[in-house]
Amino acid sequence: MSESVSESTGCPTYDAQAIEAKWQEVWDREGRYATDEDPSKPKKYVLEMFPYPSGDLHMGHARNYTIGDAMARQARMRGYDVLHPMGFDAFGLPAENAAIKHRTQAGAWTRENIAQAVKTMRRMGFSYDYDRMFNTCDPEYYRWGQWMFIKMWERGLAYRDTSPVNWCPTCQTVLANEQVVDGRCWRCGSVPEKRKLSQWYLKITDYAQELLDDLDQLDGWPENVKAQQRNWIGRSEGAEIDFRLAASDGVTPTDRVVSVFTTRADTIFGVSFMVLPPESDLAAELVAGTAYEPAYRKLREATEKVSSVERQGSDREKHGVPTGRFVINPVNGRPVPVWVADYVLMDYGTGAVMGVPCGDQRDFDFARKYGLEIAPIICEKDDPLYDELKDERELRVRSVSWERAMSAEGFLVQSGEFTGLKGGKHSEAVDAIVAWMGEHGCGRAKVQFRLRDWLISRQRYWGNPIPMIHCDDCGDVPVPLEDLPVLLPDGLDLGAGETLAQYAPFYETTCPRCGRPARRVTDTMDTFTCSSWYYLRYCDPHNDAAPFSREAADRWMPVDNYIGGIEHAILHLLYSRFWTKVLRDQGMVGFDEPFTNLLCQGMVKDEHGDVMSKSKGNVVPPASVIEPYGADTMRLAILFIAPPEKDFDWDVEAVAGANRFIKRAWRVVWELSAAGAAGEVDPSSLDEGAAELYRTLHALGLRCTADFDRGQFNTAISACMELVNAASKYLLAVDASGRDAAVCRRVAHDIVCMLAPICPHWAEELFHAALGREGSVYDEPWPAFDEQAAKSDSVEIVVQVKGKNRARITVPADISKGELELLAREAVAAQIEGKDVKKVIVVPGRLVNVVAV
Repeated sequence: MSESVSESTGCPTYDAQAIEAKWQEVWDREGRYATDEDPSKPKKYVLEMFPYPSGDLHMGHARNYTIGDAMARQARMRGYDVLHPMGFDAFGLPAENAAIKHRTQAGAWTRENIAQAVKTMRRMGFSYDYDRMFNTCDPEYYRWGQWMFIKMWERGLAYRDTSPVNWCPTCQTVLANEQVVDGRCWRCGSVPEKRKLSQWYLKITDYAQELLDDLDQLDGWPENVKAQQRNWIGRSEGAEIDFRLAASDGVTPTDRVVSVFTTRADTIFGVSFMVLPPESDLAAELVAGTAYEPAYRKLREATEKVSSVERQGSDREKHGVPTGRFVINPVNGRPVPVWVADYVLMDYGTGAVMGVPCGDQRDFDFARKYGLEIAPIICEKDDPLYDELKDERELRVRSVSWERAMSAEGFLVQSGEFTGLKGGKHSEAVDAIVAWMGEHGCGRAKVQFRLRDWLISRQRYWGNPIPMIHCDDCGDVPVPLEDLPVLLPDGLDLGAGETLAQYAPFYETTCPRCGRPARRVTDTMDTFTCSSWYYLRYCDPHNDAAPFSREAADRWMPVDNYIGGIEHAILHLLYSRFWTKVLRDQGMVGFDEPFTNLLCQGMVKDEHGDVMSKSKGNVVPPASVIEPYGADTMRLAILFIAPPEKDFDWDVEAVAGANRFIKRAWRVVWELSAAGAAGEVDPSSLDEGAAELYRTLHALGLRCTADFDRGQFNTAISACMELVNAASKYLLAVDASGRDAAVCRRVAHDIVCMLAPICPHWAEELFHAALGREGSVYDEPWPAFDEQAAKSDSVEIVVQVKGKNRARITVPADISKGELELLAREAVAAQIEGKDVKKVIVVPGRLVNVVAV
């Protein structure tokens, strides 16, 4: 639009900096985004995953929070009572490392970063209820994390155990299994070592089946997230089989049982060795004091330097040592040598695995390397081996000359009374053999999960202290509830390596039961315990008598829209689901799942397609866009560049384009608003131009609303852009004196409202200055659009000949199929002249395809 037109309407210059400063001050003064708590309205809980305050916010944060803010603002206009809070996941290793590096205190470093991040959030115009903001390092918050730990301990869901753990040599702390990603520490990328330590666990395995089953309730979650959780929970149906340890003669069974879990009990006759992982206590016991012990210790030391993922790799060379001991196969009484091998993990099943080399490639490779028996016990009926062995009832002791293991599918051979039965998972052979073992007391059906209990102990300072005391007389005793929180002490010299375990004023205490001297537990909790329930505290953040009230939780939960990165698919999301179910069983909440709809936003990459990171120096700070263009331009660009779930490369041209559009829409709204006094639109009295603009308004308004409902902000913005273009075309085509004032005012109003969730400062200014309205645009109802009014009297039809576009015709919208075909034939008469029309395909409202040869 020309500058002269803008001047004629009295349109002021769009000054983003002044407008945004003005409205942020107004919103703060009026408490505009405080939660209403109006039970007469339906509720909408919109939540973005809260950040770790490692520095100022970056463009990835900006995208996440802009998505949630647009959802929350539009929900207000749709008549919802909206809860839209924010806080900080403030405990954790980076703060501790920064404190060591900068010779400061972790708390001071954290709070400085939080202050800067909040300043940036306010500058972006996010509609948070800042009165509900808290940090997980606030004693008022972490007190209740300790309280819930004790409640879990009272129910047997929290316990201490000595077991092999993942030790990160760089972070100097243990990691939960879920925090070892692709064989490396999720935080620093180091390869963890296996160590045996006494640690605290939460019994998430008690909820394994429910966590798996309830994924079916989560219709609003991405399928790939649910698939990752199913795989991690890892339910396997199989059998637990008991092998008796043989006496020193290798053939006489003892009373000691070594159990294995397998999903293929039908292959039991093909077991030619048993294998234990190097970290197994049983393995160490079997070789103790024997000639096999030095080789075992060498293998164990080497294995500790290899990640679990590498150990399980099918192409990696397997290493093993014998123990010199045997177990007895329960189905045929044959002795089976016990080996130790690095391709077996303690985390699977019982920690002991039966080796069936004919049907498992890793077992096959191991057997070939060490000259162990490879006995075929399953094959298809068209395999010559089946005819050769089908009448064999006893296992033939020989090795086959295969190059690879065969598919463990087909029919059993050399399997005693079970020979000839169909094998495979859930097969008749499995059922028959498990039933036989049950009758003979050497096996039973078993469901196994990959999921292991959640290891929450961390040997770091900056975390929530585990509220337990160890007394030599009373054992582990919880801190009395009235003494919570157990406060982190200030003043530790982290740079000098001082830890809680070395700080006597913290760990020296007395036993709450007997009053004798005792030692406070010096481990802190995994920071994921803090983020597993923070969404509940937002419902009632100032409660000093409980973590939250049942009434508040029932009012707001579950979260309706949860937005965060796909990297939390297992860690945070699985832990939060577990925590919710524990609290439900405690009677504190009345629902099963915490998050109804989950949106995993894509990553913002640099212009070269590389992931942004501080270490690479390619992070784009929000200020780089806000300072030249304003926050509303940044918000518009972020939402328009790509659908929210897709990654995108940062594009400075797209930002400039967003700024050009926002300025153009500004001028169009001002000129539309200058058309005259507001009034109701009378569709029957509109001339052709006004009628088409009015129809376009409803058509694009319906599309924009539907796209908002689907969370597809890029196409919702596209609809707004089309409407601005249509309005601009009308303004240019119609002289000011001939414009329909009611239509112009309605279009101006709806453009402002439709863009208000995305460009809030821009919208508030136009709502007041251009439209002359009082209050806030967010008190304005979302515009209502009419499908009937969106219908056009005419429609453009593409006419094709054999699938190629040859003409376009404009026809009445209600034209009959026969009339449309006739007009289409006329439009392409020259192209089909002299040809035989075989058929005419009519797609009403879209196209006609004439097939002529």
